Amino acid sequence: MPRLIIDGREVEVAVGTKVIDAAESLGIMIPRFCYLKSLGAVGACRMCAVKFLEGHKKDLDMSCMVDARDGMVVSTDHPDAMAFRAQIIEWLMLDHPHDCPICDEGGHCLLQDTTVSGGHSLRNYRGPKRTYENQYLGPLIEHEMNRCIHCYRCVRFYREYAGGTDFGTFGIAGRVTYQRFEPGRLESPFSGNLGEICPTGTLTDKPSRYRARRWDLERKPSVCAHCSLGCNTLPAVRYREVLRVENRFNEAVNGDFLCDRGRYGFGYASMPDRPRTALVDGRPVSPEEAATAAMDRLKAVIASHGPESVAVHASSRCTVEDLLAARRLADGLGVPAPSFFLTEDERLACLNAAAGLDVDLAWNMEQVRKADMVLVLGADPLREAPMAALAIRQAARAGAVVGVLDPRPVDLPCEAVKLSVPRRLLPVALATLLGRAFTEADFQGEALAFWRELQSVTEGRAGDFSEWNGELDPVAHALARAERPVVVCSAAAMPAQWPTLAAGVARLLRRTGTEDQTEVRSGLFCLLPRADSLGAALLAGGDGPSLEGRMLPAEEGKAAKALVCIGADPLGEYPGGQAIEAAVGKLDLLVCMDCAPSATWSRAQVALPLNTIFETGGCLVDNHGLLQRAEPVFAGGLPVIQDGHGSHPPRTLGAGIPGNDPRGAAGWADLLLSDAAEPETVSPAEGRLRTAMAEASAERGVPILPSTAPVRFASLDWLAPFVAAGQEEGRCDVLVSGSTFGADRLANLGEPGHTLLPEPCVFMHPEDAAAMHFEEGQTILIPLAQGVARNVLRCRPDMARNTVVLPKAPGTGWQSAGGMAVTISMNRLWREQGDEDRAAMARADTDDSCPGGNL
Repeated sequence: MPRLIIDGREVEVAVGTKVIDAAESLGIMIPRFCYLKSLGAVGACRMCAVKFLEGHKKDLDMSCMVDARDGMVVSTDHPDAMAFRAQIIEWLMLDHPHDCPICDEGGHCLLQDTTVSGGHSLRNYRGPKRTYENQYLGPLIEHEMNRCIHCYRCVRFYREYAGGTDFGTFGIAGRVTYQRFEPGRLESPFSGNLGEICPTGTLTDKPSRYRARRWDLERKPSVCAHCSLGCNTLPAVRYREVLRVENRFNEAVNGDFLCDRGRYGFGYASMPDRPRTALVDGRPVSPEEAATAAMDRLKAVIASHGPESVAVHASSRCTVEDLLAARRLADGLGVPAPSFFLTEDERLACLNAAAGLDVDLAWNMEQVRKADMVLVLGADPLREAPMAALAIRQAARAGAVVGVLDPRPVDLPCEAVKLSVPRRLLPVALATLLGRAFTEADFQGEALAFWRELQSVTEGRAGDFSEWNGELDPVAHALARAERPVVVCSAAAMPAQWPTLAAGVARLLRRTGTEDQTEVRSGLFCLLPRADSLGAALLAGGDGPSLEGRMLPAEEGKAAKALVCIGADPLGEYPGGQAIEAAVGKLDLLVCMDCAPSATWSRAQVALPLNTIFETGGCLVDNHGLLQRAEPVFAGGLPVIQDGHGSHPPRTLGAGIPGNDPRGAAGWADLLLSDAAEPETVSPAEGRLRTAMAEASAERGVPILPSTAPVRFASLDWLAPFVAAGQEEGRCDVLVSGSTFGADRLANLGEPGHTLLPEPCVFMHPEDAAAMHFEEGQTILIPLAQGVARNVLRCRPDMARNTVVLPKAPGTGWQSAGGMAVTISMNRLWREQGDEDRAAMARADTDDSCPGGNL
């Protein structure tokens, strides 16, 4: 490892470390504009010049372009370096408009800080300045091109790092500008990072524009709650209103960046119609009165129907503290253990994922970025967890081959070999792929048994994949020679056993029978439904059914009579709208705790307002088993701008904070169980979680998966029946898929999240659409088990035939499907034309022989 001296201090760094990073490890911040470690070095701004005294040419050079070497002696404050930087600053300021007082970047502007620290306080230039015309870039980013210093950070991130194509460099020489070809909304789901990485006020965050200076903000480290990846964030609050969410660097997770769902999904916390007062039968009451009413009514239901009649449900979106509060509430009431998952498929998938993971197998995003082969197996990363797609792109940029096996039109911001295989043929495609990459001689023991069982599903089906031969071979070749492969999987629209299959494949890739004995360190990256799905699975273990099992049991007369719902909206989130609507209608009592308005909140007899993660903080367990702590950012309460006193706090001080009735689930549990005894024992899983929570801090997460686990391969008994069921002629799969914007309930609410919602649409293969006489852009009607989905048709050739993909987003009617994957007759698909078509569609609802698209 190189050992060098910087400003008289010795430091030892890893091979390949740039001098600018070596200095930073000593706490010496060399000025920079263009350099960002994640983007690499280009030496465009010339601000990081340092003087090399030994070990390099004895002259000035850019510290971002030089690797640290043994024996180097570097001076960052040498007079030559200081004079050079001062001159660069003066050049950069020649055409700058000097509008710091009105610039939204003022107070955290890198150009401003560097200019002041460089001593450039007087302007000698008196000539005309270069000016540009600004461009509209959508609702998230404001463009002020006159402030640009041409550091190239924005374009390098947008095009090179994130894979966007609609923003770039225009012009030459002194007329270079960064913009779109024409005004319009930036298309990349990572565009919000432009406002954060820009070192000047050229690209700024539009939703928080002119709302606050940096020194006005309360900021605390937090964790994103809008998917299962656990990205580290830094929310900013002013006058009790969340104004923006910025990235918090964590190399093992999100690095320097965030997706726009995580960055702009905070609007629910400050929306004007957010629940802030407890209600009993629609009447505002005090928290104490509401808690008393809830307990009296719950005890009455228990007395009438028994403890089994009460269901407690907490969303796996909630923090670990809220999940533990739900368990404490159930124990205090003497009712069955709480449910943490909406459906049985979701519960089993998360339990299977938790059971199959250990610290070694579960990879984080940093490891995914360094993988040399990525196999996306039944997952849609960009729509389910966008930062996972960004991590896959970095692996591809470094030379990794990306293979995708999925029936849906999977979009990735990188080149990928896609096999658009029908859902029930996915295991056959996987077995065929592995069969071309390896032989039995590559495996032994349990791995060999797993291999043989997987290969058995391909018997007699070699012809099924003749059309994909050209795509299978490059993926198989990459798998065979990979030393750091990763399997990316999901259980959305796939069987609940899918994570166990993916875990088995990931372990299978750690083969030991190869001739060269090359060590293969493979990993599994499992995308889970919600922010705390893995924590909920670990806490639940095998206990308790899902909410579906309690509300819609298979056995007649066993449905719950009372429901306590924490942080969830079953009426809006359960994939079966009519069924859950009917079940809720039969309840004797519905108690709802939530931080956002919902259909379930409006139906509750007792409604208890819940705090957000910004107000109470808490712990979340991400998809690779890291428990991370989010700090409370502010104390809660109605935003000042909504309390009737204008945009500033009232001049007359009061003791209380208006709108401060909401509290965390633990606070409501304390109030509800004021006379109940604490449980004497806790489960081993709860004990591990509590220990990890005590150790976790905002700066340090705690792994909670077992450090080592026996290498075991789950049974594939379910696989053969799943594949054999096949797909009958004339029928199609309707798959409810994720949505980059729209799939997460909280992120959809308020501004700016609501502005990101996509147009309701449905995806079909062009050949299927042609056979049904459908055209791109027509409105298609899909009669499903629990209603009609009405959406604009989008044709995609990169998806499986006989497949209809319905995005999980507001307005698409996805809840009508009654499940995440259902099969219907192709004749049930219609194009909207008029009343006659609607009447014919009604007949088709009971008669599959009625011709649909051929009217």
